[in-house]
Amino acid sequence: MSLVIFFKVFSMCLIGAMSPGPSMVVVINNAIFKNRYHGIITSIGHGIGISIYAVFAVIGIGMIIKTDLILFNSIKIVSIIFLIYMGVKSIFNKKSIDFENKNFKGGATSFFQGFAISILNPKIFIWFIAIYSQFMSEKNDFLFNAYLVITAGIVDSIWYIFLTILTTSSVSLNFVKKNNYVLNKITGYIFILIGVALFVNIYF
Repeated sequence: MSLVIFFKVFSMCLIGAMSPGPSMVVVINNAIFKNRYHGIITSIGHGIGISIYAVFAVIGIGMIIKTDLILFNSIKIVSIIFLIYMGVKSIFNKKSIDFENKNFKGGATSFFQGFAISILNPKIFIWFIAIYSQFMSEKNDFLFNAYLVITAGIVDSIWYIFLTILTTSSVSLNFVKKNNYVLNKITGYIFILIGVALFVNIYF
């Protein structure tokens, strides 16, 4: 595996993890309204959920490659369209993230909350289908596929642990609150750039 591929996979996993959404809300809520420890535990649970989706994506794409290359290429196209759609949606999203939500009923542990918020979000599976379809081929061995899965979980957990440590300071939290709309726009443009870059890589 080349350093270029390593960097591409790592970068795309990081961008996916950094995208604002319900996962970010749950992790930040647990970190702020419980404590930093709960934020870290939530992050680990979320990373494990992400790894499970990555496994499903890798296995599913691998089976399609072996049975139907036309379908595989079609998935690549749909994946690019999805990435651009996600970008446009993020750019025009004017909703603010509700950081004040304190609804943690049911006695669920912080770990389970992190795991559940990832495993119950089907968009995560679509995201991995989108990005991993660009790296899958019949030549991939077990180690490379394992790298795709492990990287997804580790990068996700590390990002949210970093976010937990960062946002437990009042200055950082205020910055995220005030600039949530701008962060959405930045994420959106990144998604679109990835989609365009993948299109160029396939057809040019």
